[in-house]
Amino acid sequence: MEPTIARLVDELLDRATGRDSFDVLAELASPLPVAVICRMLGVPLADEPLFRRWSAQLTRLVDGLTPAGDTSGEAPEWLQGMIEMHRYVNDLIADRRAHPGGEDLISELLAAEDGGDRLSHDELVSTVVLLLVAGHETTVNLIANGVLALVRHRDRLAALRADPGLAPAVVEEVLRYDPPVQLTARVATEDMRVGELVVPERSMVILLLAAAHRDPDANPDPDRFDPHRSEIRHLGFGFGAHFCLGAPLARLEGRIALTRFAQRVQEPGLTADPPPYREHVNLRGPREVPITHAGAIR
Repeated sequence: MEPTIARLVDELLDRATGRDSFDVLAELASPLPVAVICRMLGVPLADEPLFRRWSAQLTRLVDGLTPAGDTSGEAPEWLQGMIEMHRYVNDLIADRRAHPGGEDLISELLAAEDGGDRLSHDELVSTVVLLLVAGHETTVNLIANGVLALVRHRDRLAALRADPGLAPAVVEEVLRYDPPVQLTARVATEDMRVGELVVPERSMVILLLAAAHRDPDANPDPDRFDPHRSEIRHLGFGFGAHFCLGAPLARLEGRIALTRFAQRVQEPGLTADPPPYREHVNLRGPREVPITHAGAIR
């Protein structure tokens, strides 16, 4: 998908850089991941805005926490988005069943078989919804946080512009330095001790990934943004059996988006630093990233 993603990034930058300023989040970081995942799933282009709206509504579920104190009696926004998205995906899967043999991911999942076992309809719907939501918001934040880090560190921006081969290391350092996912949860399978604390079996344990990334024992001088580290250690995609299914795609999108931004946007500057952030607990990213620039390189 690399040529497709590169073309999408350039099309978005063509539109955004036609003015003296633009919002990196609204005009690059947000539309790119949903466009990519919709193309993978075979969603019609005209319906992509629906998925951007649903994904934004369902982010609270990925957060793991929902706002308290709502006494309106009305259904929460995320619930309506969940219902609408499930209805749409149900219809999309029904269409693929009626017209098999397509090259999209849903068609491949319908045809997939492992030892005689196939995904049930409910499993398929849940998998597609998960791919859309988890594959969108996290990558949006990866790109937005990466642009923020590069614009704040002009020497790193200039180095990436001069040598696109640095892009993989830049992406990994962004995942360590300002991770889109701040925490995760696990269940203790047996009694265990963490420092002086005894964790009973079957307890829920909240792991602060962002804090671990700033541990000087794991990453020397952890508060410095440095893609040239000899080793970049992070848990941005999890670890072991629960390693992120979409890690290769997220890395590819981040690498291309940050490289083309560095190559094409001249003298970018933040109009607000720090920019306003979304009110999330787990998923960390700005609500907008307005920048000025001195023009675009075609």
